Amino acid sequence: METEMRTQPVATVTGLYRGKFGGLEPLTVDKPLTRDEVRRNPIFYELDLHPEQGDENLIVDVIYDNLAPLRLQDLRRGTDIPRGVRFWPDWFDIPPYEEMQDIDGRRVYPRAPGIHTVQIRTGRRKFAQIGRVRDFSPLNGGYTSPVFEIRIAEITDVRE
Repeated sequence: METEMRTQPVATVTGLYRGKFGGLEPLTVDKPLTRDEVRRNPIFYELDLHPEQGDENLIVDVIYDNLAPLRLQDLRRGTDIPRGVRFWPDWFDIPPYEEMQDIDGRRVYPRAPGIHTVQIRTGRRKFAQIGRVRDFSPLNGGYTSPVFEIRIAEITDVRE
């Protein structure tokens, strides 16, 4: 039973959201981010935490447009993630460059208008891993989200 519980993901990603004055709104290709939103606001993702692994700490990486994974801050249950809360929104920023080169030397345009992809990995943080390569394997409660597509609008100001 212990082995079966340990192979389940410690957290899964249930959606991407944009912050609005009225709260969080689902982020889809049909509802593009404006250039101003990309520049000023983070994108929120929602984690569905495994209910029986409440004492685990999380490691999270974001893969934006198939670039190298961006390492996010480790989340500690009881401090960063309150105990007893199943869903927890966190956020990330789109890389702050109009044009850049990825680790393979390809030119990429992270804030260019058009459709972009986001994938999020989660796993269990091991204290021996701090500052080292992180383990997102299924044996470590690892999970990789499906590919989410978001769109950045062509024009600078979209009125609703």
